[in-house]
Amino acid sequence: MDNDHFCSTLPDMDTAVLKELYSLANTIFALNLEGLFFEEDFFAVTIPNEPTYYVTLGNGVMVANRGNRGVANFLEFLEREDTENELEFFDYQQAMTSLYSVLPFDGDEEPIEQDSEWAKQSGVSFEGTFAPIFRSKNEYCLPTVITEAEAKTLIAIFRSALALIGHLADLKKKHPKHRAIAVWHDEVSGSSTERDFIPHLQVSDSTVKITSLLFEPWEYEITFPTAQFKDAEDRRYYKTMKPKIGKVLYLVTGIFPAPVASEKRGEAVFPVFYLLYDPQDHLIRDMYMLDEYERDYEEFFHRLLNTFDQGLKPQAIHCYGRRTIPLLSTVGPNMGVMILEGQKSDELEEVIDDVLDHFLHSDFSEEGDEH
Repeated sequence: MDNDHFCSTLPDMDTAVLKELYSLANTIFALNLEGLFFEEDFFAVTIPNEPTYYVTLGNGVMVANRGNRGVANFLEFLEREDTENELEFFDYQQAMTSLYSVLPFDGDEEPIEQDSEWAKQSGVSFEGTFAPIFRSKNEYCLPTVITEAEAKTLIAIFRSALALIGHLADLKKKHPKHRAIAVWHDEVSGSSTERDFIPHLQVSDSTVKITSLLFEPWEYEITFPTAQFKDAEDRRYYKTMKPKIGKVLYLVTGIFPAPVASEKRGEAVFPVFYLLYDPQDHLIRDMYMLDEYERDYEEFFHRLLNTFDQGLKPQAIHCYGRRTIPLLSTVGPNMGVMILEGQKSDELEEVIDDVLDHFLHSDFSEEGDEH
């Protein structure tokens, strides 16, 4: 991550908070978790007045996903981690929302000046390793350094993790031939294989209560907005509009692979782009971006209707990107247009690469267009 993206005015932090944060992280990352649980195993942490965090802990990495949407995005990211489509992978990666801490082993997360200063202020000694770094990641935004409030949340999560590790270590002593998390699951589920549970750590003041939480991954699903006609007259107008015989359009939506300053959000965001391509005439018919897709998604639909008004209503639209079919799933049949999942197209991939490369190397201010 480019450190220039972090704001130059970074938050101060109470020294006592820093000491506890770095001490807990140092303790957690030094532990041998072998035989207790896998990196893919979740546990939930509930802190008063905050969303439930769904946490994974591994070798030098702790990720605490915020709420149901956070864990749903993270599950989708894990499911598609091996995809060869870089743009698709980037989309799932940027969708994550979490607090996280990592040990910067390989330079993927490079410490900045504030990290070094905080580690020094904490007074914690890190021998043979880099000091951990702490980040806050919001959906489709760049990671930022944490605030003091977020540091206190991480402290509560680290304390909870230590309580769980201690409990699992005790189970491991009693059942040395079995993975401790599996033993725990058998105990809370009555050895049932029909339902999955994860540890649920409930924080109250300085205490941590360990209970269980039913956790079925397929119940955590990200849904995207569906466009609708505002009135029956518009629907009838576009339904009776004659399509161009044999006309097919390709509609692509995805995450633009660079942050763009957003006045609405007050920070840099990765916007959602819309690309309408005509494969018969080999022309880009439209290109647009939205800072807040889930609020302004109908703008994409209105732009598509404008293309139809220019005499380019197709018989079918091939959809690319995970937002596209949901967007058109209702309005397409209402207009008599087939909505299909797009198949691989070398020509389209080349067009997407060229268009994104153009915008990545353009000065938006010079073009005089907000989007």
